[in-house]
Amino acid sequence: MTDWSELDRLPADVLRVRTPRAVFAVQAALAEALARAGYTAEADGAVAPSDLAGRSLLGEIVLGAERLVVRRFTHGGLLRWLTGRRYLDPLRPFRELALSRRLAACGVPVPEVVAARARRLPAGAWELELVSRRIEGAVDLGTLARRAVSGALEPGLESRAARAFGALVRRLHDLGFLHADLTPRNFLVDPASLRGERARLWVLDLDGSRFLPALGEAQRVANLARLLRHVERMVREGDLARRGRVMSAFLRAYEPRRAERRRLGRAVRERVSSRRAWHAFGSALESRAGAKRSRPRE
Repeated sequence: MTDWSELDRLPADVLRVRTPRAVFAVQAALAEALARAGYTAEADGAVAPSDLAGRSLLGEIVLGAERLVVRRFTHGGLLRWLTGRRYLDPLRPFRELALSRRLAACGVPVPEVVAARARRLPAGAWELELVSRRIEGAVDLGTLARRAVSGALEPGLESRAARAFGALVRRLHDLGFLHADLTPRNFLVDPASLRGERARLWVLDLDGSRFLPALGEAQRVANLARLLRHVERMVREGDLARRGRVMSAFLRAYEPRRAERRRLGRAVRERVSSRRAWHAFGSALESRAGAKRSRPRE
C-alpha cells in the first residue's frame, strides 16, 4: 500500500495533483505554462524527442526560450529486460525531487527539477517521469571521455575533469549523500569551464540515492568501487583510453592525503576484484537477455 503522505513533505512551492490515473507534482511558478504546453497529470502534450542522450530516450518541452528535459524512468541492468519502464513504487520521482532540493540547499549543483509524475499502468505498475531545466552546453563525463579518446578534447582537460569529479564526489560523501548510480554519465560538466580556475559540474539521476547521518569507510569504498567498475567497462568498450591516469586524478582530488589515498585505492581495488566474478556473471546475463530481446521475430 502506497503511503501518499510522503507527498505532504514536498517543498511548499510544489503543487500536488492526484487523479484516478496519475499523481503529479509541479513547481507552482511553472504549472500554468506546462498546462498550456499540454503537459499535465495525464497528458504528454508537446513533449518531443530530445537531442540529449541518456539510458533511454529523453523528451523535451519548449517553453518560450527555455527547454525542459523529460526523463522517463527505466530500469538498469538485467531488470531493464525484465520490467522495462514498469515500476511498483510510484513515489520514486517525488523522492528524487525532494533529494534534488536538499542537495541544492547544501550548495551542490543539480539541475532544477520542476515536475514529477507517476501514471498508472495495468497490473498495478506505474510509469514514472521527472522534468528538469536543461543546462545548455553541458555534457556528461562519459561523453567527455569519448571526446578525449577521439582526439576532440584539448590535452589536459580530461584529467582536470577527473579532478573536479573527485572533489565533487568527496563533497557528496562528506555530506552523507550516497549516490545510487555513481558513474560518469550521471555527472554533467561545462567543457568551457575546464579551461578556467573552477570547473562546473552538476549531479544527475538521484533515483535510489539517499542521505545518511554519515558515511562509514565501507560505504565509501563500495560506492567508489561501483565507479571503478564502470570506468573499467568504459576502457573495455573503447570509451576511455587511460583508466590509471583518470582514476589517479580522481583519487588525488577525493583524498589529498597521500597515505590515506593509497590505502583507499587498495581497498577499492580489492572490493572490485572480490566481486568481479559476480558482476561478470550479471553482465553476461544482461547481454544475453538484451540479445534475445532485440532479436527480430521470425
